[in-house]
Order: sequence, then structure tokens, then C-alpha cells
Amino acid sequence: MKKIVPLLLISCFFALTNYAQEAKIQKADVYVTGGLEIIFSGNTGLKMSGQEINGGVLRFAPVFNWQSIVNVDLNPRFGLYSGFGIRNVGMIFDVPSEYIDANIQGPVRKKVRSYNLGIPIGFKVGNLHGLFIYGGYEFEIPIQYKEKTFVSERKDDRFSVWFTDRVNLQHSLMLGVQFPYGTNIKFKYYLNDYFNSSWGDNHAKMKGTTLNYNQISGNVFYVSLNFNLFKNTKFYFSEYEKKHTFPQS
Repeated sequence: MKKIVPLLLISCFFALTNYAQEAKIQKADVYVTGGLEIIFSGNTGLKMSGQEINGGVLRFAPVFNWQSIVNVDLNPRFGLYSGFGIRNVGMIFDVPSEYIDANIQGPVRKKVRSYNLGIPIGFKVGNLHGLFIYGGYEFEIPIQYKEKTFVSERKDDRFSVWFTDRVNLQHSLMLGVQFPYGTNIKFKYYLNDYFNSSWGDNHAKMKGTTLNYNQISGNVFYVSLNFNLFKNTKFYFSEYEKKHTFPQS
């Protein structure tokens, strides 16, 4: 995975160089957009005490995921973007029987999530007023963590806490496709473990289990459906589109 970051940066450099050479405008077009994100997440490489398990479950997170984007279009076919966002990120997994607390009778399922503040940086390639692809990197800070414990499919416990060390600062790579009229699809992969490896024996164990949080490792990934992320409706239904149309060569 570490090799992916240099390759992505090199690809961005060559794309920027090629499109900059073809550009015939005198200045970049800068504007702000924003929109909602509906997330379907899973996990990969999930391990408990070094043992790989197959207990990952698809997680649906329709709320609350908001992104505000500052767009810098260098020409009609290449642009950069940054901004900030808040999103609901987490995972669902079943705890193997050997790690269930002796006082618990029945199978245990855990649902964990954090609200993260994110700062993305990325690029856009294609018809920036129509269909294009985009990609980049995002740094996320978890600000609010919630954990639920289900025993025999019934909720047994839940708690939430602000600014906990249970969860790592998150680094992720993303790749997406922007369709005309506002809708796009994005794939994101988190490069580091969800849980903090320093949360060990001197901290509370995970409720309903015999595990410390540092005994659980795994990466989150998700596919999301985004609305009006790069193209607000103004681009198609008002004079705002004309204002941001590049001069024709």
C-alpha cells in the first residue's frame, strides 16, 4: 500500500504537466461546491489477536455526511480541489466465540463508528462540465466515537465519547467518477488500522469481549453515492454555468 502513494503523486504530476501545456486560458477558475454522501462501508484484513476472521458485515451510513469543496479548474479538462467534510465512518463485525466475555450468553456483534473531520486534496480529469474522474488523498480526525454491543441480535450496550484515543487519525486514498447533473460514485480505502494500537492493557477492554482495542486490526473501505459534490444545480439551471464556461479556443 505504501507504493500506491508515490505512484499516485507521480500520476498527478504528469497529468498536471500535460494539461498545463495544453491550457490556453490566463487564469484558473475558482468556485465552491458542496453536497451529501451516502456510504456503504466494509472492512478488510480484520484480525483479532493476530487471527484473521471473516466476520465483516456491510455497513450503511446515509447520515450525516457533508462535504464542502473548493474547486480550482486550471483548464476545461483538468482541475484541483480541496476543502473539508464530516462523515460517519465505521465497521460491523461478529466476535469469534473464543473472544466473547464469559458472562455473555450468545453470539456477539459489534457496531462501531466515528464522526470524522476530513481535509481532502485531489485532482479532476475529463470534461469538468460533464463526465470526469477524480482522485486524491484525505486526512481525517475522529471527533466522536460510538460503540454498540448486540447479544443474540438484541442491543445489550451502547456508549459514545468525544475525542477518544480508541480510534486512529485516518489516512485514505479515493477515486471516483463524476456524472453530469451532480451525481457521482466514489471508492475510498483507509490506509491505516481503524483502532489505535496503543490502547492496551492499561485501558478498558472492548465491551462484551476479552479483547483490548489494540488486539483488533483492520482497514475500513467504502463505496459512496455523492450528490452535488462538484456540480451544484446552478451549473445547469442558471446563469452561473455561463459564468464558469471557459473561452473556446
